[in-house]
Amino acid sequence: MKTIALFISVLLVSLTAAAKVQHLRLGTGKVIAYEHIQTNKNSSTLILLPGVNRALSAGDRSVQLLAEQGWNLLLPSLPAHPLSIEGLSASETPYFLYDSTIRSADFSSDIEQLVAVLKIKDAVPVTLSYTSTVGAFLSPKKFPHVIETVPLGIPTETNPDAAKNAELWEGWLKLNPLMAPFWIRQFRDQAYIKHWGAVVDANLSSDPGYYGANPRAGDIKAGYVTIARAAEDFDLTKVDYKANAVTRDFILAGEENSERLKNQILALKNYLRSGKPVRVIVVANAGHVLPSESPSVYAAAIGLLAQKPASAGVSFMVVRKAQDVHMAQWQGASELEAWMDGIVK
Repeated sequence: MKTIALFISVLLVSLTAAAKVQHLRLGTGKVIAYEHIQTNKNSSTLILLPGVNRALSAGDRSVQLLAEQGWNLLLPSLPAHPLSIEGLSASETPYFLYDSTIRSADFSSDIEQLVAVLKIKDAVPVTLSYTSTVGAFLSPKKFPHVIETVPLGIPTETNPDAAKNAELWEGWLKLNPLMAPFWIRQFRDQAYIKHWGAVVDANLSSDPGYYGANPRAGDIKAGYVTIARAAEDFDLTKVDYKANAVTRDFILAGEENSERLKNQILALKNYLRSGKPVRVIVVANAGHVLPSESPSVYAAAIGLLAQKPASAGVSFMVVRKAQDVHMAQWQGASELEAWMDGIVK
């Protein structure tokens, strides 16, 4: 039996290793990159939505572990991400360079279009940080259950001091109501350009092949600016969870940035007010980049939560290793409240 299990494991790892990045054209100057790993035609598909920097890939250990569990996997980028830009022809202008109105809801529509083209019927979206802003707008009819992993609460949480300064400046700009919208737009975009320009330059400086053989650095920077702008007014703590039938589970990191964790808890409390069932798993010894820091726990937690949505009540547990997840020693609402109150004081 051990020999058979080892053979299956090697086969599935080989399957993920053989997966290739593909591109689906969505319009003029617009493609979406993805990897599609099919392990079992009878299994559901986990849509592992990307973080702000990149999508998960078949080479990630967490993805291989989920494949070993027997899940089918869809690993999409957003159309403004570097892998998607790579799919454009050399002479094409990316669509986002002439469309400044793109918002997170538009990215949700892109994901839904990809799922429809691939004819995926039974799917569970799994958000990762930034893509809580995308998961919030997915169709409840197509995706009745969503797993939120270290979700983005509000876009300014990574640098609250800078956010407060920006609020002050924008307050002054609003004294001129005629020009305020224009200047605020310019002010925000310049902040995005400065930040993401530095990130892309640093990545290329450390590794010239970081974005592929012939990276379109200017377009990549503009793509990240588009992604940042798309979520700038998002607030997960104020989403109206009563407005649709979607149920959600949450996977949080115990060593998360304190500001992020507080916002995640406020978002969770907001969800609890809807009265819907929920399961919450806290990975106590991991930080924000959960799939990379604790791939085995990440995969075990998602595998457990994706099997079927909770039917009622509140379930909560704190784990440190994959075995803790497999034991599934759930606690209840009072223990979850006590843990949240210990964080948000």
